[in-house]
Amino acid sequence: MGRQPITEGDLAIAGLKQNQQQLDNDPNAIYADTLRKEGTANLLDQLNPDNLLVDIEHRIRGEKKDPYSGQWVPISKVQTPISEELVSNFISFLGAILNQNTSMSNFSADEINNMMEMIVTYVGIDLDVNDAKYGIEDNYPEMWRIAHIISISCFATFKQAMNGMLSKRIFGSLKVDAHLTDTNKSTMKDALTFWR
Repeated sequence: MGRQPITEGDLAIAGLKQNQQQLDNDPNAIYADTLRKEGTANLLDQLNPDNLLVDIEHRIRGEKKDPYSGQWVPISKVQTPISEELVSNFISFLGAILNQNTSMSNFSADEINNMMEMIVTYVGIDLDVNDAKYGIEDNYPEMWRIAHIISISCFATFKQAMNGMLSKRIFGSLKVDAHLTDTNKSTMKDALTFWR
């Protein structure tokens, strides 16, 4: 049996393999690909709703994140501890709002205004009615501090979802990484598990 003649398709496949080998061995291409993957994974980690709720919970308690240790520490040593009932009530409330469904939605400006009005009204009524129970009776600066933390966090999440901006950004990043190998694809899939 004789050898088959080489076709244009065979030459094209050989050329693609050679180009892929050059890219695989090019440190600049590997570095750029690594940065792109890390950027996408970092974006997804920052947008994880569980991380946002943990952040809000610590901020309501009056804590800040130490940039060196990464640990949450009290802002002031003399600060009166925040009521755990207040923290759990607001984190429960926010859990229904600050989730992947909200982040990946496509809200209009009017819808965002309506939701913000509902949130501001609820927070104001809850802090006013339960101020004695929460131990912040007549402590208006503390009430305002908590209300601002909640309102700004919700508004920022809604703004990300305005006109589907966040979902477009995430899926745009995923399209850029569509050329990943099977091993890298499973890593990307792992990074997205919290969006289920």
